[in-house]
Amino acid sequence: MDLSLNQLLFRVFHEKDNALSSLRDELGLGRGQPRILSYLLSYGPATQNMIASYFGIDPAAVSRMTETLRKNGFLTRVENEDCRRSNRLELTDKGRAAAERWVEECAILDDKILSGFTKEECDNLRALLSRLLENLTGRKGEK
Repeated sequence: MDLSLNQLLFRVFHEKDNALSSLRDELGLGRGQPRILSYLLSYGPATQNMIASYFGIDPAAVSRMTETLRKNGFLTRVENEDCRRSNRLELTDKGRAAAERWVEECAILDDKILSGFTKEECDNLRALLSRLLENLTGRKGEK
């Protein structure tokens, strides 16, 4: 039986999530929290709205996740010089260490997932997935 694209994407996401669940537990992170840490590692301090917009998720969900991350010592709030009503979130040393470990382990898992693929196939897969994302979000050139 051939899986639909939707089923296939869900299965790949679910299997990757399962493969990373023990690391998430070891780091003391909940579902969704590693992506916030990884975002801040890549892009630097950001507002909750920036994070919510990037991932296309509810700002209230980001607020709940970031508050837990802050209480657990992964994030700190810093005053936003551009807009005093909106604080930026920044990684603490603990948050940076967790994010770096997460990114390293994800790279190892990516190598496993892409085992046997040529560089051209990997590039094509990334390009196709990027196009899927663009079609869903209407935003070109997201990374």
